[in-house]
Amino acid sequence: MPNPRSLSHIVHNPTWALSGRSPRSLLIILMAASLWACAESRPTPTPELVVADGGPTPAPTPDLRPTSVVAGSVSLWVTWKPEGVRALNELIEGFQSRNPGTSFAVSYVPADELRATLDEAGASGTLPSLILAPSTWARELFDSGLTQDLSDRPTEEFRVRVHPLPWAQANHQGQVLGIPIQMHGNVFYRNRDLAPIPASTLEGLVQADQALRGSFSEGVAQDYGFRTAAPLSAACGGQLLPDGSAPDLGSPVARCWLELLRDLTPAGPVFFNSDEARELFAEGRAGWLIDNTERFEDLREALGEEALTIDPWPVYQETGESLAGFVWTENAYFSAELNSEDFNLAWDFVGFMLSEDSQLALSNPNGAAHIPVHISAPPLPGHVGQMLSALLEGTALPTSNPRPEYVEVLERAARAVSVLGTPVELALQRAIAELAAVPDV
Repeated sequence: MPNPRSLSHIVHNPTWALSGRSPRSLLIILMAASLWACAESRPTPTPELVVADGGPTPAPTPDLRPTSVVAGSVSLWVTWKPEGVRALNELIEGFQSRNPGTSFAVSYVPADELRATLDEAGASGTLPSLILAPSTWARELFDSGLTQDLSDRPTEEFRVRVHPLPWAQANHQGQVLGIPIQMHGNVFYRNRDLAPIPASTLEGLVQADQALRGSFSEGVAQDYGFRTAAPLSAACGGQLLPDGSAPDLGSPVARCWLELLRDLTPAGPVFFNSDEARELFAEGRAGWLIDNTERFEDLREALGEEALTIDPWPVYQETGESLAGFVWTENAYFSAELNSEDFNLAWDFVGFMLSEDSQLALSNPNGAAHIPVHISAPPLPGHVGQMLSALLEGTALPTSNPRPEYVEVLERAARAVSVLGTPVELALQRAIAELAAVPDV
């Protein structure tokens, strides 16, 4: 198991040298804030690091006050970018100024290596105190014995601070397996260069696509894979696939959903579970794209700061209701290895991260640019504010992964009405028959 090394300063725009080692064999430390009251100073190991000058100046840190004085040590593993780690470092310094007997070590792990690294740490008994990871991992982390069930803890103090939509990602069939820290989800991106004016309805999107014909550009680059297409049923007044249940294809919601996909199809090319829609948009060849907030930085780099914007969800004129996307979170997970003293410190620090001031500090667009989960989050400027507004109109991602057979039935029906031109009634009848043939678990 790799042994993280500490830095005693904030790193601006770092470039890491791995000296030929496998990335999985090394946890890269971006920052460690270590302050023990009355402790002797110890030398900090020198990492292989090149520090570049410049970079945005962090915004002034607000007066962030924890609710209690505690002691102990906490280690955190994060996948955040340098700007996010700097913002986290500022929070830790604010927490330590009120709790000087505390020590923190924050380690960076590449996002695509975090899951495997956690398994290695669990096997060797070297898990960190807190793991910041996607809400979709909650069940598998707990079932693997890596994290704790928090149901018997006083989670009510956190629940009242968190908006109900992101809090839905904490509750897994009656168990609280993680605490939401920031929101993610699907939003409606627009390229201002191609589409200077938002489209308020699906009909408007179809008209925009028609206006672009002959220009080698499209209206909406669309992906009808489950994660993108299923939550559009919000415009039909319900969820297509309730958490842990089979879809009710005989319901008005299911019929309306297929009609919606049929009516949206003329607005642009349709793909399924691929990167093609995103690539079309990033190349400046489509006016709109439904994609998740975690792709924002890539899309901004591709199109430019001024061209990229996030629109409110358009209205489906047949129902008068808006489309929506799935919403999920990044959660703080508590290690199964925590002793009681360090657990209490980690608990207090997570509560500190959920304070209104901390959430506002982490949402700074020149810093972490996180989308806050706090129920009292004020209107925010720029892209972060646009994404927050869009996500608050979204629908919670099911915390239980749907059976692949259900997803396949829904995607075949979506393909039938959008690509093959099958009438909705016939596509629905076929889907109902296919669903009936799925064996019970």
